[in-house]
Amino acid sequence: MKRLAFLALSVMIIIAMATEPAMAAAKARWKFINIIPAGQIYTQYFNQLAADITKATNGEVEVTSYPAGELPYKGTDHLKVLGKGLVEMAEVVAGFVFGEAPLLAMPDLPYVALNEEQMKTYRKFVLPYIWEELRKREVEPIAWVSYGPRQIVSRKPTNTLADMKGQKIRTAGGLQDVYIKLWGGIPTFVVWAEVYPAAQRGIVDGIMTATLAIKESKVYEVCPYFFKIEGPLMHQYICVNKKAWDTLSKKNQEAIRKVAVEWKEFWDRKVMYELDAAALKEMREKGQIKNVSELSWEERIKTRKELLPELKEYVKKHMQPKGPEAFEKALKELKLE
Repeated sequence: MKRLAFLALSVMIIIAMATEPAMAAAKARWKFINIIPAGQIYTQYFNQLAADITKATNGEVEVTSYPAGELPYKGTDHLKVLGKGLVEMAEVVAGFVFGEAPLLAMPDLPYVALNEEQMKTYRKFVLPYIWEELRKREVEPIAWVSYGPRQIVSRKPTNTLADMKGQKIRTAGGLQDVYIKLWGGIPTFVVWAEVYPAAQRGIVDGIMTATLAIKESKVYEVCPYFFKIEGPLMHQYICVNKKAWDTLSKKNQEAIRKVAVEWKEFWDRKVMYELDAAALKEMREKGQIKNVSELSWEERIKTRKELLPELKEYVKKHMQPKGPEAFEKALKELKLE
């Protein structure tokens, strides 16, 4: 009897020893890449998302955030390496992967939506198409957010669109060039690292970028006149490799989606409102910005009317096969068709 008990105990110990590595192996360790270099304020927000997912899954999914440059992948590679499973989670920025998945940039199209309510309607109709597009590439979207709207800072006062005439404005290209031309400006591309000296030497007269970027890069020193155009947003999608996602329990999937929703709300509050507002307030109080003017509501409506034919043609040319259908639905809902 004692011998049988001893044998049973031995078997249990052996089974426990065999299953322990398997249980340990079940813990998922995810690499999470983004486009922001270490040290910038956005980095801490991505670190927070990683920590919140790890906590919400009780450590069963351990996420480590890697800022730009820490892994050998550029922002333009994120969608591809994520789909291949080289990383388990990534920030996929629409403008960075445009050549691979142009439909992702549909919410970036300028002046389709002129306020937050219109933007909510617009996204409601285009995001389902974007989710479908992402899933074709073996990735599962868990959240979308955007960086702040583009504004313009200039070397000389720009109070109305009339003042834009003849100004050389640094843009990121694409549709930004189209409406700068509509306003009488001259779109000019300069790599970001050369923007400050280009403005300093008069190679460009103005710079289009987000408010926080104006503050962080100190371009206000050479372009102190702020023209609030509330231009295009830059959307990004937080995605997970499909195989990595499918291996999770339903409980952990639900926990991660809940974290993603809460994190999106936090991001929108901080990035879309607080940071940009605080950055502009600080620059004004310190006299770094000499004057702030704003594109009028009438000018925005006029710009949209003139820009829409260009946007339709752009979508038709670059966002096939589903883009035109998504765009038409959104325009009808916005009563622009």
